[in-house]
Amino acid sequence: MKWNDKLAKSVFVIVLIEITTVILCVSVPTQQNTTDYWVTTAKDLIMNGSTDEAISAYDRALQIDPSNETIWTSIALQLAISGRDDESLLASEKALSIIDEKIKLNPQDGWIWMKKGRALSSLGRQNESNQAQEMAVQIFNQSIQKDPGNVSLWRNMAEALMNLGRWEEGLQALNRVTEIDPKNLDAWERKGEFLTLLSRTNESLQAFDKSLELIAKNDTKERSLVWMAKAQSLSYVDRKEETLAALDRVTNLDPNFVVAWRTKGYLLADLGRQNESLAAYEEAIKIDPADALTWSEKGSLLVQLKRYNESLPAFKRALELTPKTDHKELAAVWLRKGDALNKTGRTEEALAAFQMSVNESESSLLSGANDTRMLELKGRALFNMGKLDEAIETFEQAIATASPDSLIAPTVWIGKGDVLRAQGRNQEALVAYNQAIDLSPIFSDAWASRGEAQKAQGLVTQASASFYVARKLGYME
Repeated sequence: MKWNDKLAKSVFVIVLIEITTVILCVSVPTQQNTTDYWVTTAKDLIMNGSTDEAISAYDRALQIDPSNETIWTSIALQLAISGRDDESLLASEKALSIIDEKIKLNPQDGWIWMKKGRALSSLGRQNESNQAQEMAVQIFNQSIQKDPGNVSLWRNMAEALMNLGRWEEGLQALNRVTEIDPKNLDAWERKGEFLTLLSRTNESLQAFDKSLELIAKNDTKERSLVWMAKAQSLSYVDRKEETLAALDRVTNLDPNFVVAWRTKGYLLADLGRQNESLAAYEEAIKIDPADALTWSEKGSLLVQLKRYNESLPAFKRALELTPKTDHKELAAVWLRKGDALNKTGRTEEALAAFQMSVNESESSLLSGANDTRMLELKGRALFNMGKLDEAIETFEQAIATASPDSLIAPTVWIGKGDVLRAQGRNQEALVAYNQAIDLSPIFSDAWASRGEAQKAQGLVTQASASFYVARKLGYME
């Protein structure tokens, strides 16, 4: 089950990015049953991980304002997160059609060109997206030359440059915003986010601290979001205790912040504080009993604690709550449940669970044959079913599709190594584990499995060294 710990860590980072890049904004009171009210409601729901409810709130906003391209873009993102890929594409296409009509009316609106770039990107049309973003940059440049002190123009320029991956230029534009307006909260928060993504942690923390200075003491919601962003920045550089302290600040400011409690649950388990971890998951469930991800992670923690029978109801509840269209999450939960069933000796039920995981993976792969995450899940399920040749073939597909610098690339090499080792091909397995370690030396599983492969070949000294590193990295049986 160690591979699940690594997946959980990647989810932890993804969730924090989603919150800080989508939600961080100055809160504005809104009246009920207006577009702003439902959009604000949707953002609050996203913050607590309630994706389906957020989609419903965006639907209500669209009933009031069906030509709002920003809402269509937002709902497209949430549909994609929920695994409803076909609906997400339709929403992005709707956004694009509205945007194109607005461009006809005002082709010199840089902001609308930037929105077009985002819509095209969500449709996988990256070259066209880049062209739209370049057009936005060109228009903003022309406007800035006429009005160099305009904060809004510099802020928009920063966003367009970031969308093009021109990070340093984007940061320079944000610096210009804070030079002109040192109390511009939005710019300081955005600087913190971008510096985090560039791994310039100390600078990002300084930007977030400046944001906290500017936020009113009684604005607990906004303060909690900035502390959550600080937690993200600290987590990137594995400063675990400081990350946990930041998360404590979040839950003190906003005791109903489900994602923060769930994240604390993961981090506390990673620090070996399993009882506190379980309490954090229980708190998250108390706040939102319908949060499927928390139930799933609670189940994984109970497996880690070897409380296999207790984990099964948690996985059952996660499966009940996960949308039937979310094949990715369903595949992951069935795989975890199968592992727990195996540990209790319920072999036939475990095989059925693994087959369900394969089925869900294949359903997802119909719309994305190069989805590395789904290929890994399928490979793991096939491996657990004893279908080793099929598992090897699937992991090789995953390796071919994985970006070398991604979080998932090392784990698919570990998966391939595990299958090779099960086939008695220890020398080939050792090559796979070495590849995983070369990509990222922080995965304790790779070191422990490398040690097993070395031991099987009689390389006792080398195996001892590998096991030592695995233990130092926190490996547990």
